[in-house]
Amino acid sequence: MTKIFTQKDLIKFLYHETSEEESREINRALLCDSELQALFNELKATIAQLDDAQLEPAASTVLNILSYSRGVGPTVR
Repeated sequence: MTKIFTQKDLIKFLYHETSEEESREINRALLCDSELQALFNELKATIAQLDDAQLEPAASTVLNILSYSRGVGPTVR
């Protein structure tokens, strides 16, 4: 019987959170199932984009954190 792998399974696999046996099964399934492989490639590309994203807080957020750490309280609302 062939196991059905979900998006969640593939995400765990991409983040190396699967057991060795699960990893082998997923690798085998990826070789045989073009739809699963397409989903895997899409998830892999999405993770790469997330890793490359440069996220920065708004200036007002930084000022509020600095003010709070000085004991002054928020300056910008």
